[in-house]
Amino acid sequence: MITIKKENFQDFYLAILKSYNEKFKNKFQNRNLASNIFKNSNSISIDELENYTKKIDDKEVKSIVNRIIGVTKIRYSRENDINLDINDVWKYISKSILEIPVKHTISSIGSQGFLSIPLFKFDPTLEEFDFIRLHIWDKSLWEYMDLEKCEMFSIHTHTFFAKSWVITGELINERYDYEENSENSNYSLFKVKYNDSLNQVNRHTSMAINKNIDIEIEKTANEHYQAGDNYEIEAGKLHKSKQASSHILATFFSFTGKDGLAKSIVVGPKNIKESEVNRKKIIDPTNLINQISRQISND
Repeated sequence: MITIKKENFQDFYLAILKSYNEKFKNKFQNRNLASNIFKNSNSISIDELENYTKKIDDKEVKSIVNRIIGVTKIRYSRENDINLDINDVWKYISKSILEIPVKHTISSIGSQGFLSIPLFKFDPTLEEFDFIRLHIWDKSLWEYMDLEKCEMFSIHTHTFFAKSWVITGELINERYDYEENSENSNYSLFKVKYNDSLNQVNRHTSMAINKNIDIEIEKTANEHYQAGDNYEIEAGKLHKSKQASSHILATFFSFTGKDGLAKSIVVGPKNIKESEVNRKKIIDPTNLINQISRQISND
């Protein structure tokens, strides 16, 4: 049975609130939600929390609690290396997005060509870093991005260990190795430099800056995943993820710092010195969320 302890709740609650916009977060960060949830108990089971949501009339509080349930299930599956009931988690995460006005949801285009919606961010230190997002790929998003630039800078590494669960659709994950200063180099390594709005989840602008380290890349794996599958990426390992078909693709994606840290780099054309990646544009995800739910029902 999955339980949440009262002693850990406040930090967890604030990490959930970081996934909402600033106005929403400021409204609820001093709210004593624990007194209503735990009452005279030191812990609560997920089943009890699910029953609690049925008694809530406030849609904003209901959104928070549904997100708590979904994220708790993802983290429990990840930490205990057990199968995640993705459709069950989707039920709570989708509700947490749809039952509040869209203005409260942070939903922006990522540098790799997908819509990114944060769900949880705990970041007191790099080693304790824990970040969970919803990623959505769909052709309806193409009008908001520079597809050529997305493709040019699509191969990258992460600072943190990553794990992803496919909610619906089909995904290809390519893995790469590289050799520095090869005679056949046609790419360079780029570092990503963020502006001062980094503390705003998914709202910062970044620059990819050429490190003048020329490389030759080699694809080492071409992996195909579909709904219900999951895959992992070690910190510092090059990879590229993309849609395998024209159908909408959605994943839960998590980063954790406890399994090792590395430098985040991007591979790009050696003749480019720098390139801006802007993630400030907010996209209404409502139609995409509903489309994913319909596709899950048809699978």
